[in-house]
Amino acid sequence: MNQFELEFINDLQRLKLKRMEVAEILGITMPTLKSKLKDPNKLTVGNIKALKKLNFKLYNLDVWKQ
Repeated sequence: MNQFELEFINDLQRLKLKRMEVAEILGITMPTLKSKLKDPNKLTVGNIKALKKLNFKLYNLDVWKQ
C-alpha cells in the first residue's frame, strides 16, 4: 500500500465516505478506482478536481514523479 492510498483511506474515514460512493462520483468502476489508487499517475485532472471538491487532501499525490 502506497502513501497516496493510505491518505485516501484516512480521508474516506474523515469525510465519512465509502469507496463505492467515490467511484460513483468519479464515474468509474471499483476496479478502476483500485487501479488508480495503486498508481496515482492514472488519475485524470477531472478525477483530481472531483476529489478536491469532496475535500480530499491529496497531499501525497506527487504527479511530478515518474
